Amino acid sequence: MSGPIRASRRSVGLGLAAAAGALAVPAYIRPGWAQGKRLVIVNSGGAMGAAKRRALYDPFTRATGIEIVTASGPELAKMKAQVERRDVEWDITDLNDAWVPAAARMGLLERIDTSIVNLEGAIPQAKHEYAVGGTVYAGGIAFPTDRLGGKVARTWPEFWDVRGIPGRRGLRNRVNDTLEIALMGDGVPPAQVYPCDVERAFKALDRIKPSVSHWIAQTAQTVSLIQGNETDFTFTYTTRVKDLQAASVPIDYSFRQNILGIGWIGALKGTRNRDAAMRFLAFTMDKDRQVELSNLSGDAPTFADALARVDPATRKWLPDISSTDNLFVNADWWDSRFEQLSGRFKEWLLT
Repeated sequence: MSGPIRASRRSVGLGLAAAAGALAVPAYIRPGWAQGKRLVIVNSGGAMGAAKRRALYDPFTRATGIEIVTASGPELAKMKAQVERRDVEWDITDLNDAWVPAAARMGLLERIDTSIVNLEGAIPQAKHEYAVGGTVYAGGIAFPTDRLGGKVARTWPEFWDVRGIPGRRGLRNRVNDTLEIALMGDGVPPAQVYPCDVERAFKALDRIKPSVSHWIAQTAQTVSLIQGNETDFTFTYTTRVKDLQAASVPIDYSFRQNILGIGWIGALKGTRNRDAAMRFLAFTMDKDRQVELSNLSGDAPTFADALARVDPATRKWLPDISSTDNLFVNADWWDSRFEQLSGRFKEWLLT
């Protein structure tokens, strides 16, 4: 059984879903070659980490003999430190949208070996020279259903309409996503958000700032604050609301003007297990694995033709990746701007 690689990291218990037990072994898997190897994979933990254990890690070990050791807390600075000292501890890491171009530019990731990793049929937003997109996640407006009298904000202009739709607002305490939300709140159509008009976004934020009861640091708070009647409308994720509704919590979610992001994964530059890492990335892009991960996590697969195979109860929570009403994060736009705008936003929060 995989164990923690340091005291603050916990392994996720083994336990393979029955459906994964009959996993067919693709051509890129070589069990005999792989015996005795292991990969260290860093993810964000929580429910998604557990879903990946069941849908990806354990099936990969069963198919290849390669042990998967997990650690929590992907971080760009730690990646950079490992690569620069040429002592790479992590073989593979989860990545957010803003990190991918930055990590590639800084030489922190191995180039994707397309002789091993098949990206044919994946949506364009999930393809990159140095990472692969395994899931699509969606963020939008959440609100309670047991108060407010049914008068709720379902779009970002309605979220900004604090007179017409009163209530306490909650936004994230980070500039990425918040900048795009502000522009949509000011009436910019999703298709015209990029390149972002930064000055317009900050003016829109100035207007709503008095109505924001919480600038939220932790994702869990985006729904717990609604549960605790500390705020009324927040920016959160489909998966958070889906799980709470399943537990009969009076909360709902708007699928209008969602911000869509890619759940990226890449191999660190200098990994001693490059070949095994590439084979795991190929496994991540297997449609059967993506369908299983979608059923377990509530995020969408990155192959459009895999959507129909997702369980209907899960599929109703998946974002429409083809809708112009939704907005895919443009990581390339953020690449050269994130540090400066993040500093400006933090200062703005203090004024």
